[in-house]
Parts: sequence; structure tokens; C-alpha cells
Amino acid sequence: MPDLTIVLPTMNEAGNIGPLIRALREALPTPDFLVIDGESKDATRDEAQADSATVVINTKGYADSLLQGMREASSEWVLVLDADGSHRAEDARKLWDARDGADLVVGSRLATGGGSDGSAFRRILSRMLAGMFATIARLPARDVSSGFRLYRRAMFADAQVTARFFEVQPALLAWAKKKGARVKEIGIHYHPRGKGRSKNRVLRYGLAFLRQLWRLRGR
Repeated sequence: MPDLTIVLPTMNEAGNIGPLIRALREALPTPDFLVIDGESKDATRDEAQADSATVVINTKGYADSLLQGMREASSEWVLVLDADGSHRAEDARKLWDARDGADLVVGSRLATGGGSDGSAFRRILSRMLAGMFATIARLPARDVSSGFRLYRRAMFADAQVTARFFEVQPALLAWAKKKGARVKEIGIHYHPRGKGRSKNRVLRYGLAFLRQLWRLRGR
């Protein structure tokens, strides 16, 4: 059984996915790669397969893609990160090196050594979400919206959460809290995306996070 599977949810990431897979292969010990693709219209799947990644199709949204990757991996650990170049291999290595004594390692823009090159609005929004979730839901990590995470698969493969988009991130932190998971938060740097355009829709996803906060209140 491999130690590590890297799960990459994708949508139109040609030009980003290939270089990322190659960089991660150099940084980490013999990982398997599982690309969960939302029916990209570009060469994303071809690039991933050319670099020996397994590719499966999922058109049900980011949350379902992430959870499918968790279920289908056969390794002890599952690393999930963005495929657009905003998450880097050197930070993936930091998460991997921090896994001892943890069930979940969160790559955090808000922890010591972390940061972001995103817009001022995105940085403010991330901090607002962190403050709201810390006050109302008391989750075990501060950067609740970070999608750069290393999961001990056995703890999360059966996660029962309600989410469609990126609000799956605080939902999985709530699952970790429920299961008594040991959580570490490691500083990482968030970079501008590489090629292509962002699929992030701030209003839609912001409302989804607020709905998730309402579900998690008081738990």
C-alpha cells in the first residue's frame, strides 16, 4: 500500500497540472496521483495522464470530487491541494514532514510563516471567515477555508458532510473535531494562480460558507 495519494480536483488547468505533478514527484516520496476532473474542456486530462496520474470524471462539484478522491485512494495519507499553481510543492513537503502525531495537517495562510499573494479583498475575507468560524463553530484550525491539507485517510474516508463547493473545508474540520482528530496547522504561502482563469465566484462561495457556518453553529 502506498504511503501517500495526492488528490487534485481540476477544471481547465492545462499548463498548470503537468508542472505541478512533476514538482510534487520531486518533493515527496513516490506518491500516487488521482486527478478528479470536472469535464475540463482543455488538455487537463491529457497532461495529467501523460504524467502517469489516474484521472476520473466527477461533475458534481468540488466537495464531491474531494470526497471521492478520499474514498478511492488506497494510501494511509491523502494530500489535497489546488491544481492552479497557487499551492507549491515545497509547502506540500512541509505538511508531509509535520504528519507525525497528527490526523490532519492544515496548510495555513494564517499560521506562523504563512501568507498570501491574493488580493487584499481575498485576504480580508479569509480572516473574516476565520474569525466567524472561530467564534461560532470553534473549529480546530484557524484557516478554515484552506484547501491545502494532508489527511489520515482512515479518519476521513467515511466523512458525512453537507457541502457542494469550498465550504466542504470547514465541514471537514467539524468532522475532525467530532472524531477527536489531532490537527496541526502549518504556515504555507498562497501564490497567484498560473495559467488560465480562476473559477472562484466570491459571492456564491461566500454565501455557501455562511450557510455552512449556520449548520455548524453550536456543535
